[in-house]
Amino acid sequence: AVHHLILPTIVLGTIPLALITNPSVPAKTAQDLIAHAKANPGKLTFGYGSSSSRIAGEMLRTIGGIDIRPVPYKSNPQAITDLLGGQIDIIFADISTTLPQVKAGKATGLAVSTARRSPLAPDLPTMSEAGVNGYDLAAWFAAFVPATTPRPVIDKLREVLVAAISDEATQNKLLASGIEPET
Repeated sequence: AVHHLILPTIVLGTIPLALITNPSVPAKTAQDLIAHAKANPGKLTFGYGSSSSRIAGEMLRTIGGIDIRPVPYKSNPQAITDLLGGQIDIIFADISTTLPQVKAGKATGLAVSTARRSPLAPDLPTMSEAGVNGYDLAAWFAAFVPATTPRPVIDKLREVLVAAISDEATQNKLLASGIEPET
């Protein structure tokens, strides 16, 4: 049934994830973490409370060639609570959730998941800069419309959304929420 199909209209923003660890994990870089995981196969755990967080951890496991155990949570904040409490070792989660823990000294920030550094965390290297070549992942959000939407309506919607995302006040609000605006 055609009425169930949707069309992507515009990307509105990306959400970089940060790789953080419990301070008890003896790693200051992503390469340190990989070396520690290789020396201790199956001992480190990574929590996840979203699909992007799970995929980020699985990418680390695959690209790094390491054996780390996934631990599911209903949300990333719940996983971070357990990371701070020492029940899990690692998490990739959105910067707005992870960065306050790093800044407070409660967790160690190792890298961001995107191919370029985030203006939200300019001191954190990218995974590639940290020696994990080929790593690039960002969560994103976008606008979609039903496939039957007339082209002039799609064009007008896109125009309005571009204008909204281009507004400095909107950009500042998105950045404060951990979202990098883009169209």
